[in-house]
Amino acid sequence: MPLLHIALAVFIQILWGPIYTLAKPAVEDWFPPVLLVTIVYAVVAAILTPFYPRAKTPRKTLFLLAFFGGTLQSTAVYYALMLLPASTAVLLMQLSVPIAIIASWFLGRDKPNFKNGFGALLCLVGVAVVIGKPDATSDYLGILAMLVWVSSWATTLAVIPIVAKDHGTRLYAAIARYATPQMIVMALLVEGENLMPTITAIPFQGWLGVIGIAVFGFALPCSIWYWLLMRHRIDELTPFTLLMPVFGVATATFQLGEKLSEGLVLGGIIILAGLGIVVWRWKPKSEPIPPAQ
Repeated sequence: MPLLHIALAVFIQILWGPIYTLAKPAVEDWFPPVLLVTIVYAVVAAILTPFYPRAKTPRKTLFLLAFFGGTLQSTAVYYALMLLPASTAVLLMQLSVPIAIIASWFLGRDKPNFKNGFGALLCLVGVAVVIGKPDATSDYLGILAMLVWVSSWATTLAVIPIVAKDHGTRLYAAIARYATPQMIVMALLVEGENLMPTITAIPFQGWLGVIGIAVFGFALPCSIWYWLLMRHRIDELTPFTLLMPVFGVATATFQLGEKLSEGLVLGGIIILAGLGIVVWRWKPKSEPIPPAQ
């Protein structure tokens, strides 16, 4: 991978880790999760569409990519942020790497192997340590929401290089256009009764915050990510998301005042160890070729 591409992949994690963590107060104090995601996609579509008004990817494909890679996963992750500590949510996001690998097996992109299977199993052990035994029902719902996000996002990552005819900002602009009406319908169905009172009560700093989330958590990093996704293998690119908990947990600790429990630290180490096994490429040493006689 070229050095510029490596720098871009790291830059994405620098944005994604803190933005999801800092979005937690916005979800708790001002925005219901579905309304927040609806506004975010509307802002993204409004920003990107004038520059990329058309896409080559078929409409049916864009609709499905927008639903699984936009509407479903974004709604699930912000519900999880509302119900779980931000640091726990960011760590659980790392399950997307082994799930993306499993999805690539079913799609025929890679052959199953023991190393990746063992790494994925170790990740599940780490997640169990992080979760422990939730004390409230909301914890279980938050975990379920995060698992929905992980499955939807990881599977979409594996599918996009196969079905998409666009890449980068053009692809993400199209996904945002299709996701916006889907999110409006979902917001009306899930949060319709309280939408207008909620919108009128949002302070000015809340609107500034949602614009920041749209630009620095979605439009900019996702456009770069989809550009890289069309140029590199899934198992070559997704390991960079391992950097997300480093920035996310650090932000939750120093900005939101969350405490690092022993289970969180130990589980996080186990998750990262499992992910390291998944993404590590072992190449046997080649035997030296004897000189010609």
